[in-house]
Amino acid sequence: MKLVGFNARQVEEGLTRRGDDKRTRKKKQGPLSPQCEASNISKLRAEQMEALFNQMVQRLVAQGLVDGERIAALDGSKLPTTKQYEGCGKLKQTRQVKVKGQKEAAIEEYWVYGWKVLVLIDVQTRLPLAMKVVTIEAYEGAWLLPLLKQAQHNLGTRAHISTIVIDRGYLDGEDLWQVHRYGVICVVVSKSNMAVTQDAQGLARQEPARVRERVVRHGHGKTATKLRLRTELVGLEGLTTYDQYGEPTQTQYAHRRDYEGQPINAVVVRLWNNRRPSDGGTVYLTNGSVSDPFVVFDSYDWRSVIENGIFKEGKYPWHLGRFPKRTEAAVIVHCFFTLLVMALTTAFRLWQAQQALSPTMPTQTLPGLTSALLGGEGTARWRLRLKEENRDKVIVFFEDAYGIFLLAELAVLSGLRLRRLPAQLGSRQDILLRFGITPGPSS
Repeated sequence: MKLVGFNARQVEEGLTRRGDDKRTRKKKQGPLSPQCEASNISKLRAEQMEALFNQMVQRLVAQGLVDGERIAALDGSKLPTTKQYEGCGKLKQTRQVKVKGQKEAAIEEYWVYGWKVLVLIDVQTRLPLAMKVVTIEAYEGAWLLPLLKQAQHNLGTRAHISTIVIDRGYLDGEDLWQVHRYGVICVVVSKSNMAVTQDAQGLARQEPARVRERVVRHGHGKTATKLRLRTELVGLEGLTTYDQYGEPTQTQYAHRRDYEGQPINAVVVRLWNNRRPSDGGTVYLTNGSVSDPFVVFDSYDWRSVIENGIFKEGKYPWHLGRFPKRTEAAVIVHCFFTLLVMALTTAFRLWQAQQALSPTMPTQTLPGLTSALLGGEGTARWRLRLKEENRDKVIVFFEDAYGIFLLAELAVLSGLRLRRLPAQLGSRQDILLRFGITPGPSS
């Protein structure tokens, strides 16, 4: 508190009296004005923020929160702004608009301004391992290998990324080949117009499928019904029609008739929850084993964690899209600070949950720590629960010491007489004993 905190007088009156003579109605907004704080943090360079973020990840890894073989997910999210932001990028997009007097919607082109944040996370703990902020029109695939290598560097020798799941935005054959050479299993959904997709869909019609069935219950009581959902997957090995998959020195000859690409495996979804796709089925490309296609299928499902646990959480309640100033430096600093604090908060919650389960066992001896310890509770709900649990507590500072008390405890210790006290509170002596203080004769 002495390093970064402010006392009650500084919070109420500010650090200086500057501007007091011009202020008539609006009160001061704390010890530092938002404009002053925004100007100060925006002076930090992108290189400094990246170094700070990477060192934070390395410290969390050293605490034992991430170890062993890990599954990672990489994705990006747009952070739109107005074109008044200094240094922003712009991306042309299309949308359908209704035209008066016409039945069919017209296609309208428009520009979107802003940036894009790319984050690579460990899906089991939801901790970000590497990140980058680029302009909104930048190609995300260019950062697949740099972010993967940075994440592995941050993990050091304690952990290793064994699998990475990505979406079509990172579908580049040469990059996927480099991921394969790097010793990481990659899972990505292919595009419908690719030759390898059409070959996989055609071959899957002739092959036997692996089946998974589950029963879901709808309704309650006597009117409840059960529905059996069936999913069919086909695993295919050694497809060679992905011409771009390989080294650049090899793929440059893809136009030749005798060209044969590097073999890659595929998983085709022939039936999903009783629904048979009309387009031949989704095709997952992977360099990993497809002997059990549901392993690949379930691995890709982890990609939803980054969308729900990072980007939706980041934009609310962490306000990832609300920047302190309309400059590129302010946007970059804000993104890194937000993801950094989100990671520290998640790490603290994981540590807190682990302490509740096994307080005597150090974190370093608990491999496989996952976000399941959080029970699916998001940040917003966690904050509400903390507010509910601590609304009757106060913190009291006295010189170098401080204490956290229930309001009723503070009232009793201060000699205030209350009409009604909680039954479990006990006497003044009982309160002192709970804090490890032996009551004296004057107590």
